[in-house]
Amino acid sequence: MSNKPSTRGTSLDPRARRTRALLRTAVLDLSMEKDLDSITMGDIAQRAEVNRATVYLHYKDREDLLLDATESTMEGVVEAARACRLTADAHALSDTAPAHLISLFAQVDHHRAVYRRMLGEDGSPRFAARLEHLLAQAWFEQLLTETPAGASDETALLVRAHFLGGAMLAVIGRWTRGEFDGEDGRGMSVAAAADLTWALIRSRL
Repeated sequence: MSNKPSTRGTSLDPRARRTRALLRTAVLDLSMEKDLDSITMGDIAQRAEVNRATVYLHYKDREDLLLDATESTMEGVVEAARACRLTADAHALSDTAPAHLISLFAQVDHHRAVYRRMLGEDGSPRFAARLEHLLAQAWFEQLLTETPAGASDETALLVRAHFLGGAMLAVIGRWTRGEFDGEDGRGMSVAAAADLTWALIRSRL
């Protein structure tokens, strides 16, 4: 899979932006219904109600479109992380997972097939690196703001933020692949994933 972003997304033409939005929505909706490898450009065109040639006008292939579309799914996840307030003192954190962390896992669960694919062995390193960076950036800004001046240097806070971002990425990838499912085949719920992750955040922050 190419890790280069589509160069067609820079157009300022409102019609082009609307068409790309339709195509991104179409491929994400289809990913919830069928295996990603079975989705064709024709399927995407039909769902977006455009000609197949129109799809190729904006994206060179399915992988190009998929990467663009999946990047858009990160927005809700990162915003949920940004709203999930942290402090430098782990003892000051609530024992229960905050609603925004539950929302983060719910956002991932909504696009579970996409995250399972993009964070899998044959996924996109660019997608993984971008998501980790955005998560770490959101938490670093929080820690930097909430830590008293002189209490901790920025490098230490940055290491903490990337530690959390990398750990979150690993949990998300394995959770979406079902690696935490019970022996009875029952999948780990959104709430359970959030609770266990929050316990680790509190103990490792």
